[in-house]
Amino acid sequence: MIAYIINFAFVLAQATTDTGGGDSGGDQTSSAFNYSSIIMILAFGAIFYFLLIRPGQKQRKAHDNLVSAVKKGEEIMTAGGLYGTVTQVRDDYLMVEVSKKTVVKLSRNSIARIVNPDEVAAEEAEAEAEDAPGEEEA
Repeated sequence: MIAYIINFAFVLAQATTDTGGGDSGGDQTSSAFNYSSIIMILAFGAIFYFLLIRPGQKQRKAHDNLVSAVKKGEEIMTAGGLYGTVTQVRDDYLMVEVSKKTVVKLSRNSIARIVNPDEVAAEEAEAEAEDAPGEEEA
């Protein structure tokens, strides 16, 4: 990717050079313009890399680590929002029990996160608190 940016910078620099046999003052201006163009393109390439490409690579690596860490018996949440308990772990798929006697086959890449049992208990308690009738102020 960086090689393409550098090649593009050189092509742009060659296209903007003064090819006519004019005065020498124009050569100085065009060469200064070429170096500033190359520096600007390289700066944009670096910004593009550090703001877009690198964070994506880190996120992909973190997800790969998450997927490889899944074990039998863990509670997971899929990208579609389906919660279940892992019953079998295979190389490219999982068997997940979503309710009693309901087992689904899922791709490993569809795992969004591993659910902590404490989080589940806290979410259930919060849901019960919202559903409980409270005292109304008069």
